[in-house]
Amino acid sequence: MPSSEVSASDQWEIVVFLCTPAAYGCHKRGVTEKQKRALRTFLEGMPELSDVQFVDRPGAYENFRQDFASNKTLLKAVRAKDLPESFRLKVKQGADRDRARIAVARRPGVDMAIDLAEIYDDPHRTSEWDAGVFLCTKDSAMRPCLSGRGKANGKVVTPKERKAIVAAIKRTPAVESYVYEDQATAYRNFRELYADNEALIDATLLSDMPESYRLKLRPEDDWNAVSRRLARLRGVSQVFNQRCMDAKLKVDVEYGRGDLPESKVCAPR
Repeated sequence: MPSSEVSASDQWEIVVFLCTPAAYGCHKRGVTEKQKRALRTFLEGMPELSDVQFVDRPGAYENFRQDFASNKTLLKAVRAKDLPESFRLKVKQGADRDRARIAVARRPGVDMAIDLAEIYDDPHRTSEWDAGVFLCTKDSAMRPCLSGRGKANGKVVTPKERKAIVAAIKRTPAVESYVYEDQATAYRNFRELYADNEALIDATLLSDMPESYRLKLRPEDDWNAVSRRLARLRGVSQVFNQRCMDAKLKVDVEYGRGDLPESKVCAPR
């Protein structure tokens, strides 16, 4: 099939996670070998599917370690036995993906079936930046803005604090590039991103938008350490780590470990 005829959705798999005793909804029972064989037969007979692949725990763990090779916090928290077995399904172009997913999710021994197209095709979750350093505003309720800043407590970021924040970003080797985003730019981007949500736009004012610095980080560097370091600077309300959120999502939908707390995926700040 020519690549021009393939949409983004056609590239994503449906991931079918099999029951473990710890899985919610599996009644403390793991999938049996009989159920796995029956499920494979069922999947290979589905007209909507073009490919069916089984992934055992060792295979899942090998992929897991490759995907998160630079995340020592996460690798330390997860072992091979902690990952569920799964089937990875490719759906034929034009087939009813939702119907296929629901049919599979109802089979014995299945914990859940997730269509990655529904997750990764969402325009609200995409970002060209890896992290955002948000600055204190006048009425911020964030704890770092209310204490530890001396006379600046409860006030907008000061020129001195801003200068120190920029200097810290510039001397951080992991930062490949950065841009400053003022309130007007942030508000414009917000309105464009949520153009289909009039209620949210109507409830949000320009003054609600904090100034920020958007960072592009080098792939091989420890982005957890960068977030922790910058979050401690005076005048910073919070550091939003997009890489951390992406990793948390990937652990959830591609490895079936949505129960892992954020602290196990991203180092505490």
